[in-house]
Formats: sequence, structure tokens, C-alpha cells
Amino acid sequence: MFGWKPGIGDPTTLGWVTVAAYAVAAVLCWLAAGKSPKTERRWWQALAVILALLCINKQIDLQTLFTDIGRTVAKNQGWYEDRRPYQYMFVGAILALMLVAAVLMVARLRRAGAQVKLSMVGLAMLMGFVFIRAASLERIDALINRQIGTPRLNHWLEIGGIVVIAAGALWMLRPAGRRSRR
Repeated sequence: MFGWKPGIGDPTTLGWVTVAAYAVAAVLCWLAAGKSPKTERRWWQALAVILALLCINKQIDLQTLFTDIGRTVAKNQGWYEDRRPYQYMFVGAILALMLVAAVLMVARLRRAGAQVKLSMVGLAMLMGFVFIRAASLERIDALINRQIGTPRLNHWLEIGGIVVIAAGALWMLRPAGRRSRR
């Protein structure tokens, strides 16, 4: 289907480590929901669901399907050769949407604890990476596929966002962490 086929998207050791990181962070967020004040509970539950879906997607690789669909549509409609402006508009729209979502989240959770705010930063990192990666811009792909140490930069970015979210959830799970509200 559009060049995409179901299968394991990243069968490397680091791919499976990333899947495990998503799963662990999802469980931590779900546990944090049970320990959080009522006003924050839905945040942690939603974050757990988002991470669980990203965990599954890490190996199903649905973003490749969406990229292939976009490429096929662009070729069929004759604008594939001039795709750059559309890709930039897509990235711009995603960034604008993320900014609006961030403002709404911050407004809704402005009185939330620092743990929630830390997890918001992690989610912003992760979603920015996921959506910009899905845009499949050659210059961005070249940048995030650069090798830094053993893993590529895209692994550092993805796992970094997951770790920041997990850190917020772990902080929430600490008995002292639940009492530190500012």
C-alpha cells in the first residue's frame, strides 16, 4: 500500500530500546495519574495513552505510510517536483498547531505542579520531533540522521523527549514530589 507494508519499522537494538522506553514511560505516566491531584489526573492519563500509541507506532511505522500517501498524491496531481513549499507549509502548520496546543495546555494546567510542566516540555520535544520527522524534508532528514556517538541524532531527540516525560512522572511518584507544588 503506497510502498509501505506492515512490519517491524526499526528492528535494531536501539529501536527496541526506544520501544521499551515508550512503554516504561507510558506505565509511569499511568501510575502518576493515580498519585496526582484530580486536576492533573487526565493530563497523566492522556500522556500515558499518547506514549502507548507512539510505542506501537515506533515499530508499525505509520508515519512512513502517511509520507508515502503524500508522495503518491503529489505525484498523481503533478506537483511532486515543486513539493518544497508544501512541505515547508506543512512543517509551519504543525509548529503553529503545536504552539497553540502548548499555550492551551499551559493555560489549562497553569497551576499544575512542576512535574506536569516538565512532562509538557518532554511532550513538546517528542511531538516536535515526530511531526517534523514525518514531513520528510531532506535537509531535516540529513540533520537528524547524523551520527552522534553510536546512535543517530534522531534517536537522541526521540529518547530525550521520552526521558524528560518519564522524569516528570517519576518525580510525581515520589512522595516528596507530590507535595512540592509551585
